Amino acid sequence: MKRIKEEYSYTHQKYWPFTDVGKFWDTVIDYDEINKKADSYSRRFVDGYNLSNIADGSYILDICARTGNGTLYFWQREKVKKALCADFSDQMLKICASRLKEAGVLFECLKVESLPLVFKDGEFDAVLCFETVEHISNPGDFIKELSRVIRLGGQMILTTPNTSWGFIHTLSAIFNLHHSEGPHRFIGRKTLRKFVEESGFKIITEKTCVLVPAGPRFLISLGAWLEKVIGNQAMSLFGLRRIFICEKI
Repeated sequence: MKRIKEEYSYTHQKYWPFTDVGKFWDTVIDYDEINKKADSYSRRFVDGYNLSNIADGSYILDICARTGNGTLYFWQREKVKKALCADFSDQMLKICASRLKEAGVLFECLKVESLPLVFKDGEFDAVLCFETVEHISNPGDFIKELSRVIRLGGQMILTTPNTSWGFIHTLSAIFNLHHSEGPHRFIGRKTLRKFVEESGFKIITEKTCVLVPAGPRFLISLGAWLEKVIGNQAMSLFGLRRIFICEKI
């Protein structure tokens, strides 16, 4: 019953500060272990990379970097010369810093507790924003800040869960099948597009991905095959993750 009350509270808040998000993620100490079992986790990086065209050797802002896997993935593919990994959680930043230092990535870590962001206008060549906007109670203002700190022509990869999967995420948390999302509100496609475009971005690619988030390899392969077969319109309804590749104009 306690878990049900928590999940109801998370999904029905009208406003919550960044510090509440940070406090929640500080409790998810087995984040990487949990996500190793979910193919959908790595797909955010793989699909984001395949759909985008970030220049090699970019100065990248990884906003809500969590444990640093996104920055590491793009660094291994020579997209990152230097990264600023920002997060709301001390625990996540600690793991992120350890991982990137061990890999030899040139990076800085910064805890973010409020808007506006402390960065200069046009400071970054690109922004990675994986599964973050749904954790912000004022996502429109947040995206405007991301637009402010990226240079003209720079790309942002923004991923977020499809609203049609909201109930599944909640049930997964209640039955302890996956970690909770903490404070969040999934954002409808039209609303999110409006926020992005009003912030000074042009959406150059949009795709909805992932039908089978986890399971045995044959089932994941079947899901990947079905994604190609059923087409974009059906995927927009049933796919787990929306991906937007955005360009600052």
